[in-house]
Amino acid sequence: MMAWVNGASRTSTPEWRRLRRHAKKMLPYECDDCGDVPDSEELHLDHVVPHAEGGSDELGNLVWRCASCHAEKTQAEALRGIARRKQRGRVYDPDRERHPGLL
Repeated sequence: MMAWVNGASRTSTPEWRRLRRHAKKMLPYECDDCGDVPDSEELHLDHVVPHAEGGSDELGNLVWRCASCHAEKTQAEALRGIARRKQRGRVYDPDRERHPGLL
């Protein structure tokens, strides 16, 4: 069975936007990794434990990260995900056919 590449994002939902506003009130607005408090750049709300590894959207599993720290963490998560798929015999194929509705 074909698995279609989906262009949707969890972070574009109304629920995520509400959670982001709540986190801005409740969590220190600084990068959890480097401590940066950007002047013009917005911080990214990120999961400590990603969904793919069993994490939730609970406030206790969320932190703010600057763009560079978030990119570094996301790259490490992607590499772990690729390793998990290889263990299961599934490998990511960026050239796979896209869902016709997303063309």
